[in-house]
Amino acid sequence: MKAKPLLEPHLIIREMSLPQGGEWRPQFRGWCFLQIKSGICYWQEQGGAREIPAGSVLVRAQEARGALCASQLSGVETAYFCLEPEKLTGLLSLGEQRCIQRAAEKCCIKLLAPEDPMAERFKELCLTDTRSNLSARLKLLQLFVDLFACEFQVLPAPGVEETDGRGRLRRLLNQMAASDFVELSLSDLAPRMRCSPRHLSRLFRAEVGASFREKQTELRLVKACELLANSDDKVVEVALTSGYQSNSLFNLLFKKRFGISPGKWREQHARNSPRARKNLRWLPV
Repeated sequence: MKAKPLLEPHLIIREMSLPQGGEWRPQFRGWCFLQIKSGICYWQEQGGAREIPAGSVLVRAQEARGALCASQLSGVETAYFCLEPEKLTGLLSLGEQRCIQRAAEKCCIKLLAPEDPMAERFKELCLTDTRSNLSARLKLLQLFVDLFACEFQVLPAPGVEETDGRGRLRRLLNQMAASDFVELSLSDLAPRMRCSPRHLSRLFRAEVGASFREKQTELRLVKACELLANSDDKVVEVALTSGYQSNSLFNLLFKKRFGISPGKWREQHARNSPRARKNLRWLPV
């Protein structure tokens, strides 16, 4: 049975220890930055194993499969943080989300040497700013953005005039926060793109790789999951806030996507919320 990704609070530095010969298979959503603070360990995957020297940083996407293995000679101490681009829908545009997705498809795992500037920055953050405050989270987010700077360079420069409908749509996708699409419709966007809703629907699929309705449903359900996990709002209130006027439609789409009702999803993930996890300790797998 496929393991479900853990609902780990993102942009928070945490620590994890492995005993001699211990093994850890990360199952986090999104991306994980993990630095080896001390000890001898290896990243084991289907193609073989590679040593990760102390001070190195392992950057892995959710798609990566493998295990972190401590040697038989010493235990391993690590520091890590997770980042879920889907949780940044109010900050990232759809274009930027696509850039991050392409980065995961091209290379779902990176190994940064101890002397790499990014590894040194992460080490400094671990030493000086491990609290869960806004400043610390922004620094971790900046670290992530800087690591994938080359991916974001493919976005058109601001202010460049687009002459066709697809170009105008691409510019909008790169400028508008993904969360803004939760409440919009094709009829709202068509006049701005200077084309009909039907033509805009075709352009959107060609540019995003999914229909407008499919992408909007994804964004709405991501927002619903955040509300279910981090608020005490009733399910009907979560539905309304997520853009659904019909609670029955919300329940239907949620169950179709996740296999369970919103209420059951909340029950299963309550133990993974920051409040419920504050007294838990990581144990070796």
